[in-house]
Amino acid sequence: MIRSRDSVCDIQPETFGDKLGAMSLFSRKPSKTASDPPSVPAGRLVFASTAALERALDGTDETFARYYFAVYHCSPTEAAGINERREQLRDQYPEKAAEVGRFFVLWGEPAYLALSAYYLALAGAETLSQEYRDYAERRRLDIDRKHLASQSLPQPVDLSEGQLSADPDLEFFASVALLNGQIVPRP
Repeated sequence: MIRSRDSVCDIQPETFGDKLGAMSLFSRKPSKTASDPPSVPAGRLVFASTAALERALDGTDETFARYYFAVYHCSPTEAAGINERREQLRDQYPEKAAEVGRFFVLWGEPAYLALSAYYLALAGAETLSQEYRDYAERRRLDIDRKHLASQSLPQPVDLSEGQLSADPDLEFFASVALLNGQIVPRP
């Protein structure tokens, strides 16, 4: 089922996905680490945009970890530069941080600053493939455009990390690939 309004696409088989990096987008690593994405129940492939994952936050660590991994490709509890930067931004802009259980979501300027710094770092990371660095740069420019547009309105609108990081191309192509049966579990 595809519901574009909720940015959700369900299909049967099993789980997929992996940390992004120099490997292909859908390859699996042999071992599980703290920064691996939370697992999806066996028997279903599910796609949800970052905005949809953010709307589904219910205060539990598991839903936040799934959302956070989709946005920043790491765990909110691991030692990572983006986690430190987000903490700094929360301290600097306490009114722009919404508590979600043990964690928080940033809005407006701090959300923009965190995401643009993250994608700028990815775009410059020599350990990533050139293709992925180019993708990160396109995402950074898209985040710049979204933030500028939201702040240029007669009544500026503060977008969240999930809203700013939502990638409509990823949403579309992942949904099409799922429906076409092109994303399948490994034998």
